[in-house]
Amino acid sequence: MTYVPLGQFGQGGRRLTGSAQNRALASSDIEAVEQVGDGARTALTPSAQCGSDELWLWRFLLAGRPFGATGAAAGGPDDGATWLSAAEHALARRLPRTQMRHRFLSERIALRWIFGRWFRCTPAQAPVPVATPGVSSLACDGPHGKVWIDMAHAGLWLFVAMGQGPVALAAHAPTPVGADESATGALDPFAVARDTAHRLCLARLAGEGEALASGADIPLLAHPYVSVPYAGRTRYLYDMSVSSRLTVVAARDSIVHRMRAFGWQN
Repeated sequence: MTYVPLGQFGQGGRRLTGSAQNRALASSDIEAVEQVGDGARTALTPSAQCGSDELWLWRFLLAGRPFGATGAAAGGPDDGATWLSAAEHALARRLPRTQMRHRFLSERIALRWIFGRWFRCTPAQAPVPVATPGVSSLACDGPHGKVWIDMAHAGLWLFVAMGQGPVALAAHAPTPVGADESATGALDPFAVARDTAHRLCLARLAGEGEALASGADIPLLAHPYVSVPYAGRTRYLYDMSVSSRLTVVAARDSIVHRMRAFGWQN
């Protein structure tokens, strides 16, 4: 697992420090790159490639820019809402609940942020996949060929996983246990949340939607990954929990030898 600052994604060998790291979280950093001379622009390294045995991961905090620009930043280049197309905004307005609209818009902003840096363009110009509200798992074209993406929410966090093959992602926080429940010896809420995330991830990878993989025999993850026979194939689960209070799990149909986690530091 290689941990990389979130703002470093898409910068190649260009090391960012100080205010440049903050600008890299918004379109203003791309605009700064476009202002350099032609010689410096041609010297930029090619876009990074997600290998067949790699898994890329992002963790976004859905507070502040670009997801919640306020005050003077609202409506400016650091406001992710300005990156979205009229069609994306129209789809969001049709969703019946505020939470659904926020989830959809945050996912679209995150995709435009990722693809803008990957394709070396502004987020508004990024060739993002077609938007479908309620669908967070998708396949699309990257700079080097087809990739698969899945997204998961937990509180103020949005997690994104990408690979060259089908990938599933699940995030689950434990349900608080009351004093009466803990006194009667109820199951450990952290263990329950962990097991739920693992089973949800397996089901998503197998194309079973939000159902839990009830028939899977999932052992405790004592290693970086564990293989689990499920739905006629061997699946590989990777537990990348942010803390004991939040379980984050990715699943692939093949072994991953390298992970790059952007913004994953605790």
